[in-house]
Order: sequence, then C-alpha cells, then structure tokens
Amino acid sequence: MTTGAINQREKEEDDIEDEENYDPTCPTICFPAAEKIRWRREWRSALVVKGLGRKVSYLPLVKRLNFLWGRNGELQISDMKNDCFLVRVRNQKDYEFALEGGSWLLGDTYLIVHRWFKGFNPWKTKVLSTMVWVQLPELPTEFINKEAVMRIAAAIGKPIRVDRATKLGARGKFGRVCES
Repeated sequence: MTTGAINQREKEEDDIEDEENYDPTCPTICFPAAEKIRWRREWRSALVVKGLGRKVSYLPLVKRLNFLWGRNGELQISDMKNDCFLVRVRNQKDYEFALEGGSWLLGDTYLIVHRWFKGFNPWKTKVLSTMVWVQLPELPTEFINKEAVMRIAAAIGKPIRVDRATKLGARGKFGRVCES
C-alpha cells in the first residue's frame, strides 16, 4: 500500500471518528487530518509496556529496557496513567527484538509488550496475551532439540523460540520454549 493510500485511509477513518464523537453541547477543536497523520507517524515506532499484575517503577524499567533493547539506538520512555509506559524505539532491529525477542522480566514481574496503536488509551488497554517461558519436563533425550520442542509447544500455544540450552541440547532435564 502506498503512503498516499495510507494517508487517505487514515483521513477517512478520522472523518468517521469525528462524526461518531460529535457532541453539540461540548466545544470541539478540529485538527486537519494531515496534521493528525503527521503527529501519529512518530508513534509508529512506539511500544506499550505494562507490568503483568504488578506496578512497575519508572527508573528500574528505564534502566532495564535501555540495557535490553537499546543496543543499536536510543529509547525514549514515557510513563502514562494506569501503570503503562510508552517506549519509542528509534532503531528497527531494536523494535523487532523488543516486540518478538522473548518474554521480558523486570525482577519477578513479566512485562506485557505490544505495538502502540492510534487512539491508545491507557485506561482502556486490555491484556490479550503475553509471552512466557514454558518448560517441558521429562522429555526423552532425543526430543530435547529445537524442532521437537517447537512441534510439542505448538500443541499448547504459539511457539516463538526455544532457549539456547534447548537449541544446543546442553541440558537434559527439560526443553524450554517461549510461547505467546
């Protein structure tokens, strides 16, 4: 899809949105669709981060995410209402790694990570899924390899990747896979 087609689609969505939100008793400020599109462009490389079931503190999160995700570029982290954070990732490789690279922990709290989307509201965000590490204990030795563990994991969820020890067959106690 071309940039022109994307901009036209976003303009049409904004027109519909403006009509749906119209309230004659409330003052209205209208922004041209081109401005809204331009303003949203910088957020396309943003991720929404929230602790699963626990509040996460800003400074430890900043330190941890810069260590984990800021390998090739700068991160800009903003705290939001409802214990949400917006993380703007400037480098595409870092963005993909942050989004798909694993299940992320801060201490003993899983971090939920998903793409920012137009109209994001921290009060209305719902957790639909998160990535977690799953151990598959007592597998026969010959099944502790990437191919077998990924196939077994597909029966219980959406396997993302196996850990390094499983890939190398370095440990024989269990196979471990990241699932979504």
